[in-house]
Amino acid sequence: MSRQEGLNQIWKRLILVLGLSVGICLIFFYFGGPGRVGVLVFVIGNIGGYVSVHRGLADLKDTEIIDLAASWWAIIAPPFVGGILALALYLLFLSNILAGDLFPTFKPIEENIGGLKSLAFQDGQLNDYAKLFFWSFVAGFNQKYVVDIIESVKAKP
Repeated sequence: MSRQEGLNQIWKRLILVLGLSVGICLIFFYFGGPGRVGVLVFVIGNIGGYVSVHRGLADLKDTEIIDLAASWWAIIAPPFVGGILALALYLLFLSNILAGDLFPTFKPIEENIGGLKSLAFQDGQLNDYAKLFFWSFVAGFNQKYVVDIIESVKAKP
């Protein structure tokens, strides 16, 4: 297998897996009710992971491309981990462990509301959605960033 054939196979797999992930998440988004924000966070983190894998292809040697083309797991794992790390970052935002002007602020839609609905933003806070989705993409794209944050939180007494 040549480098170009390997790249073509990798791109086809990336598009296929991304399409399936987005399709499944759209179904969950449609039927998810108040849990929709978490689904979007996972999808955007997943997309960040796909973009990261795609960008990294140019730096790989021919043998690495051929090896990567032979492995579905090597293509699926980084984006999936990106989605999981985006959810972890979402939890850090919800808990106010990460707070400040650069991060989203969560406010319940109604007082004394419970369950997943309490994770929603107050109406009119589109900038908080934008911040959340930006950081979700960053979590998937640069997974080391979220791991470093978790390590720093873990190190605090």
